[in-house]
Amino acid sequence: MTRAFSRAMPKPEKSELFDLFAEDLLAERGARPLVIVGASKIDHLLSEILRGFFLPKSARGNNQDELLEGDNPLATFSARIKICRRLGLIDETLYRTLERLRTLRNLSAHSLEFNTARPPAREHVSELRALISTRRSFRLTRSRYFEGDRLQSIEELQCLLLTLCVLLEAIREKIGRTTGNEAALSIAAR
Repeated sequence: MTRAFSRAMPKPEKSELFDLFAEDLLAERGARPLVIVGASKIDHLLSEILRGFFLPKSARGNNQDELLEGDNPLATFSARIKICRRLGLIDETLYRTLERLRTLRNLSAHSLEFNTARPPAREHVSELRALISTRRSFRLTRSRYFEGDRLQSIEELQCLLLTLCVLLEAIREKIGRTTGNEAALSIAAR
């Protein structure tokens, strides 16, 4: 692609980008890559939520964000989940759900034999199902992306992951940048 052509192309809207991601996720038929790709998208969304909430980074230009990138304090999936909970950006149930997904992601990435029909992966998927399937957002995701009364196990996993992505995407869109703590900032300015 030439530079002139790339400049002429309009940048896709966030909803179009999400739909492209959803299509890719729905095309995946293996549980291991599905979990890894879904968790990666969720990790990215958590990073974007934090980036939208925090004051701007101190690092200049294209330099890494001193909190969210590289080998910095909030550059891991685990740390992002925990800080989002502590800042009140996600509720306790979503926190537990993301922690369960993180455990499942680690299991899928580090196990030679990953099978969601066998322990311990089966128990993690079962817990994800219990935490997500009763939510309204799960029913809406299911009706938008899936047909029929019953989901195959891979479709259920896809729906669980898409639901988490939809929830986090909605949070990302609604998040407002903090202005800081006025009382603390007034003391700091003295």
